[in-house]
Amino acid sequence: MGFRLFGTFIPYYGTCILIGIACAFLIGFYLCKKLSLNTDDFMIICAYLVAFGFTGAKILYILVSLKYINWSFVFQSMKNFNAFIGSGFVFFGGLIGGLLAMPFIKKIHKIDVYSYLKCLTPALGVAHCFGRIGCSLAGCCHGRPTTGNFYFIYTESIAAPNGVKLFPIQGIEAFSVLCIAIVCFILVIKKKDIKVHYLYISIYSVVRFILEFYRADSVRGFAAGLSTSQIISISLLLIIICLEIYERFIRKKKIVKAEEITEQENI
Repeated sequence: MGFRLFGTFIPYYGTCILIGIACAFLIGFYLCKKLSLNTDDFMIICAYLVAFGFTGAKILYILVSLKYINWSFVFQSMKNFNAFIGSGFVFFGGLIGGLLAMPFIKKIHKIDVYSYLKCLTPALGVAHCFGRIGCSLAGCCHGRPTTGNFYFIYTESIAAPNGVKLFPIQGIEAFSVLCIAIVCFILVIKKKDIKVHYLYISIYSVVRFILEFYRADSVRGFAAGLSTSQIISISLLLIIICLEIYERFIRKKKIVKAEEITEQENI
């Protein structure tokens, strides 16, 4: 699904992805300036995140949909191969790929990448929102058939059933991640001492876990009755909780040690 511009077919999904990346970069750049961070380093980080993110998103897509992919068709022509490479991504794969890029960037470029997370988190949310809008327009990641008044009907989608009332799950997710991104943006602007990346991942994991029950596309991978994304959601949420507990323990330990040193100096 898409539109034609000067005789060239432009897919909705790819267009939304590009718009999302552009908006994310502008927001991140603005926050980078606001927090007095190095914009050159920010651009280096963004380049790595885009590369690692798309690679991770594609790899996870291949893993969860391996049995549905017709490899002979994919490699039948360059056109088919380009179509395969340009479509089919899993957000969590992109998120994990981006996180894996962080220590790599820090080691190679000697950049304190973690100080840029406050800029990157709201930007990620905006890019994520546009990605889901692209899914909604293309019909991928579609919802279950519904008899309610809140629905979306496709007429020419190659991913979703046409002529059927479907629960607009992509639109709901797009709105949800946009709200999370706005909250994170406000917290960063107000310079609140909150790890917005923890907040984003935690809230989104809960939202994604719930919304997965309303999806109807089969290319998601399942284990123990849960989809791949639900398993990843639970895992990420548990990791965030453990990290927060560990970091609070370390902070408390440092405070106690500092108090002990102060007491010894006063004796």
